[in-house]
Amino acid sequence: MPSAMVTFNGRITLPSDIRKQLGLKTGDNIDFVEIEKGRFEICPRTAAIREKERGVKATAYIPAVDEVNETVN
Repeated sequence: MPSAMVTFNGRITLPSDIRKQLGLKTGDNIDFVEIEKGRFEICPRTAAIREKERGVKATAYIPAVDEVNETVN
């Protein structure tokens, strides 16, 4: 089982095989999603993860107020 150590500054280095499996590259962000009290999933930051955490669907397009008003009128 892969493991990591927490440094004095609170940093960890994910083992390379874990980074490869998650498809992470330098500069990518990750989210820690609580799956139950005291247990977290480490996930690459994507719209799908934010949906899971918030329980809402992400949208690629958000119309401007004027566009919405045009469709209502």
